[in-house]
Amino acid sequence: MLVECQHDLKQLLNLFSANVPGFFFQLLRAASGQYKLLLVSDNAEQALGIPICSLSEQAKLALSRVHADDQAALQQSLAYSAQHISPWSLQFRYLHPAGGQRWFEGHATPTQHEEHSLLWHGYINDITPIKLNELALAEYASQHREIVDNILDAIITIDEHGIIETFSKAASRIFGYQAAEVIGENVALLMPEPYSSTHNHYMQNYRQTGEAKIIGKSRETQGLRKDGRLFNMELRIARIQQADRYKFIGMVRDLSERKRTEVLIEKLAFYDPLTQLPNRRLLKQRLTAALQECKLQKGLGALLYIDLDNFKHLNDSLGHGIGDQLLRQVASRLQQSVRQQDTVARLGGDEFIILLLNLSSEQQTAVQQAETVAEKVRVALNTPFTLEQLSYVSSPSIGITLFSDDNNSIDELLQQADLAMYQAKAAGKNQTHLFDVAMQIKASARTQLESELRQAITKQQLQLYFQGLHDQHGHLVGAEVLLRWFHPELGSVSPAVFIPIAEESGLIFEIGSWVIEQACQQLAQWLERAPDLQLKLSINISARQFHQDGFLPQVLRTLERFNKVRQALQFELTESILVSRVEEVVTKMNVLRNYGIAFALDDFGTGYSSLSYLKRLPLALLKIDRSFIDDILHDPNDAAIASTVIALSKALGLDVIAEGVETLAQRNALAELGCYFYQGYYFSKPLPASEFMQLHCPELAH
Repeated sequence: MLVECQHDLKQLLNLFSANVPGFFFQLLRAASGQYKLLLVSDNAEQALGIPICSLSEQAKLALSRVHADDQAALQQSLAYSAQHISPWSLQFRYLHPAGGQRWFEGHATPTQHEEHSLLWHGYINDITPIKLNELALAEYASQHREIVDNILDAIITIDEHGIIETFSKAASRIFGYQAAEVIGENVALLMPEPYSSTHNHYMQNYRQTGEAKIIGKSRETQGLRKDGRLFNMELRIARIQQADRYKFIGMVRDLSERKRTEVLIEKLAFYDPLTQLPNRRLLKQRLTAALQECKLQKGLGALLYIDLDNFKHLNDSLGHGIGDQLLRQVASRLQQSVRQQDTVARLGGDEFIILLLNLSSEQQTAVQQAETVAEKVRVALNTPFTLEQLSYVSSPSIGITLFSDDNNSIDELLQQADLAMYQAKAAGKNQTHLFDVAMQIKASARTQLESELRQAITKQQLQLYFQGLHDQHGHLVGAEVLLRWFHPELGSVSPAVFIPIAEESGLIFEIGSWVIEQACQQLAQWLERAPDLQLKLSINISARQFHQDGFLPQVLRTLERFNKVRQALQFELTESILVSRVEEVVTKMNVLRNYGIAFALDDFGTGYSSLSYLKRLPLALLKIDRSFIDDILHDPNDAAIASTVIALSKALGLDVIAEGVETLAQRNALAELGCYFYQGYYFSKPLPASEFMQLHCPELAH
């Protein structure tokens, strides 16, 4: 009868287990401690890979295939269940005879069977697919955490009420809080005023209206560290929907180092280290702005060129330390002699410039105003200076020139003031002299030159020259396209003369288009002769040309015609292009980049004084201006600027090239700083196409 009952029970178990992914069992632990399967459903054979008859004979056979690392847990869990007569439950690995590893989950309830023996009734489920998914998800989560923890930017998630849910390691490093200190707190904790007080209102308004001003946008703002210090940061926030709720993910980049770099570059590039006055570069920038203002306001300004009389004698007799003391005191007195809107700059040595703005529009009155300031300066500098224990009397020679909207170049104005200063010195020193310029003669000459320039293209007077770009091994990697004007009477006209005229008159668009066309045509010819030629051709694009409404369509038409060369073209832009219409600049650059055009930022460090837009431009290359290279071996400031620009380029993932390299010593100094691309007379002077190829690629010269 017992056998019939067991047979009926097994049939019933088989019916139950036929529709579930596992098997039922009865496990007996005898008084001797041996285990035996009294009853097991038929699908155990497939799950365990052991015949039913063998299982019935000896449960040890199945238990022996439990993974070695899980054996102890299995024995301990069964022992605990037996000791406390409590349910048994365990997940464990099983080595299947057919190969591979399975994950099982077992549940059973023990009862007293006979004296000193226990009987478990239970169920074993194959959870291998579920476990593999769990392990894969755990691995993914681990990798995700590893990635997040190693990102330099902070990643912070908050719920819809602004409560912090996660706080990455970078966030702890940047803000100074450990994750446990801020999780569960309002994110306003990380904000300075007034943002902290208004954040809850902003979140409430977003929940009610859905209006978002910062989500999905990158912006620069300030953060608040745990120690109370403020710092500049870039913040970008994304909204993530999760079922019936949403949260926000914020990425924070600490801009402190970049801001310090910007300040350092500006300080080194635009200010004199001895007197802290603006240097020649910043003076030119401000004078450029002053000339533009004169065009708008039709007013007058003035330059006062100041040279200290007998300064060399002071340096030679008392030493450069005493001379430096005098220069610092002179700088202070000059600043006290002018208005806040005016600029006092040091050009170098004992030469200073005062830029006077907003003078009368009447020339005679403006002259009187400038002479009044000059006399005030002369009196101030004639007052004795105290240099250590020495009372020293100095005097200045001052040259004055007025400027307006007559299209004078900056260099011309400086030359006029310089000449006037030398005339004052020649008159006996400690004098002031006004530059007497024949305005009409100069204007007539310029008008004539502009007229000649308008005919230069049709008369085939313009010609492209090429100067090589070389790597650290001296190999040619590219060339810059340069424009030359050969006039039948005037001879070779300097680009410094005719390019400003072209820009001011609007001829730059026509000339610039011609240059692009001719450069593409020349490159196409070279590539036709040598399809494997690896040569990047750089073309200078002026700011005014780039901003022309017809510039982009004209260039795209040219690129369509010369389709094979566009991947080998690079446009060089100057920093002045960033002064206005930045969004338009970025859009145009991206369109051209999609056509294969690469971009280089030329004369880097001499123009736009902020780097806030640099990261947005699709640049491939920065060019260190030649003004930093000229004295790189002798001027620590120029070397520091070059080093800083090289480091900044590497941080931004950009190549960097130095222009104006004229000696091996300059090239080696740049290589030591990490710059491995060069352009300059050390390698070759600018040459016409045939001579350029004869020098660098003789096989393509004919």
